[in-house]
Amino acid sequence: MKADSNPKSTLVEYEMGYGADEFGKVLLGPFSGDRSDFDAAEIGRHHWRVSRAASAFELEIKAVEMPPRKLGLFRLPVLDVKFDFGSTETSLRDDFLHRFHQYFHKGGG
Repeated sequence: MKADSNPKSTLVEYEMGYGADEFGKVLLGPFSGDRSDFDAAEIGRHHWRVSRAASAFELEIKAVEMPPRKLGLFRLPVLDVKFDFGSTETSLRDDFLHRFHQYFHKGGG
């Protein structure tokens, strides 16, 4: 996962090794499932809104599939993901990003 973000900005952008449909399934499934206080809803093709129970948390996520990376015979998906946190306070944004990284991390380490 490559991050291109300014920690003070309300806009965060990641380049991820996911297909857009796969990303959406994880976001709408286990990430925001019954055990989570985050709720995700699809509001357009590869466009989601995330809220958090009993808080002023607001987030819109948009994903765009980029050309795959080619490494020999391997083709790796590349997904440009933009997070717009609007007026969400920094501590709520940080809580979301911590949970997000736990669910979307690939490759071990």
